[in-house]
Amino acid sequence: MNKQQIQQKIRKWQQIDPNAGYTIMEGLVAMIMVAFLMSAVAPVIALSVGTRVQARRIELGSQAASSYIDGVRSGAIDAPDLLSGDPDSTVAPSSSSPGCENKDGQYCGTDDRQLFCIDGGDGEGCQTSSPTDMIIQVGRSHQDASGIDPSLGYQLLVRVYRADAFQETSLCPGGTNCPERGTQQSAVTNAIGNRRLPVVEMVTEISPTNASFKNICERLGGEDCQ
Repeated sequence: MNKQQIQQKIRKWQQIDPNAGYTIMEGLVAMIMVAFLMSAVAPVIALSVGTRVQARRIELGSQAASSYIDGVRSGAIDAPDLLSGDPDSTVAPSSSSPGCENKDGQYCGTDDRQLFCIDGGDGEGCQTSSPTDMIIQVGRSHQDASGIDPSLGYQLLVRVYRADAFQETSLCPGGTNCPERGTQQSAVTNAIGNRRLPVVEMVTEISPTNASFKNICERLGGEDCQ
């Protein structure tokens, strides 16, 4: 590059306005565009995070239910109290003072064996302020009055609630403004979810201790059980 070309470049740089650059209006437009994009993306992020948390909560509820059922089947956990009717028509437990604060892996509640506490690991027992502790509503049911002995086998109701659900005035099913029976918490949410609903609900069979076909037949209302 010769001397003349260098001088020409220097003159061009000297002619540039030292005040040149983005104006305030251009900066405001850029900020508005960024804010618009963030407002469009934020709900998607919130939905993604909420769904992940809720899916994990449902997973913990399923594990709690499975652990309880396995404990009852193995005899490590005593059979629950007898229900007055069909498990499918059983209403939710009372939402006032479940009394499970120091009952990790034990029965609790106003009845002797109506609720069972599964500690989520964030404190002793099941705290009503905890989003990870699980309180299980349980009960056993027989087809006829002659089958009140747990060793003859029974249907077992297992309905898992979040411990913090007991802050509500009523729980579903059976409470006020509840959806149809059998509705559980949805895995898709952008918030804490409807904690009045059970996380997991199931009815399973507990086999007779001696695995007798006659016991099963009589419990299911069979007419010719030999």
